[in-house]
Amino acid sequence: MTDTEEGDLLGRVVEWASQQPDIAALVMTGSRARPEGGDELSDYDLEIFTSNPTALTDSEDWFRGLGNVWVHLPAEAERGCPTRLVVYEGGEKADFSILPIEVLQQAVEKQALGALYERGYTVLLDKTGLASQLPPPTYQPPVHELPTEAAYRELIEEFWFEASHIPKYLERGDLWVVKFRDWTMKELLRTMLEWHALAPGGKGNDVWYIGMRMKEWVQPGVWERLHDAFGRFDVADSWRALLSTVSLFRDLAVATGMKLGFRYPQEVDDAVSGYIGEFETKFGRAAP
Repeated sequence: MTDTEEGDLLGRVVEWASQQPDIAALVMTGSRARPEGGDELSDYDLEIFTSNPTALTDSEDWFRGLGNVWVHLPAEAERGCPTRLVVYEGGEKADFSILPIEVLQQAVEKQALGALYERGYTVLLDKTGLASQLPPPTYQPPVHELPTEAAYRELIEEFWFEASHIPKYLERGDLWVVKFRDWTMKELLRTMLEWHALAPGGKGNDVWYIGMRMKEWVQPGVWERLHDAFGRFDVADSWRALLSTVSLFRDLAVATGMKLGFRYPQEVDDAVSGYIGEFETKFGRAAP
């Protein structure tokens, strides 16, 4: 079907694609294609199936002709296909994925949807009738694998490795490096948050991507503790945020290990947290 009611940009894309002889189908994925729908700030995630992908990858004219481009970024999607990430005037963003028609043909032949399409998709243009032969989406999130005990321990050791650096850089006043190390810790914390939510006894729901909708899927009380884990660009508040971060990570890691039957490496925690505690007199708050 062709749906141009989502907005002027989407209407222009559909109209443009309908006039291109090489384009066989246009499919929308992402939040706008799911039952709950997106909001007015949501991106347009659009997949272009074409018999001539190089015509789109070798030119910028086609996406520039759809509106006043503020900025664009050529990239590659996780599936390996080229993409064009474009922000148009007014802040509307479209993520164009460029795929050969054979990819659509294979999906129809196998009657199998990847994780992206299982979440939800909408066929916006289907010149050959091929896209309409895709199986309906289940609207289910992908299956998230829980870690092995080796991966669990490796992540914990990396977290404490990063944490051991921060007091040194605080002592030197190297606040940029503090934030650099701190963000690495936050990425590791995010992974532990996901494992904690997905482990037996957790909510078991979708943990989304890069922390999206985190407030919905973390366990009760965790979201509130996260507010204390981020600090300002100064020594005192960075120290406070460090202590809050390691305290939250420890609690999540211990609980996750118990759920999965893994041993928490307390000796690593004791060694590094003990070292961090040596800086208490300099920064004014006891390590947890």
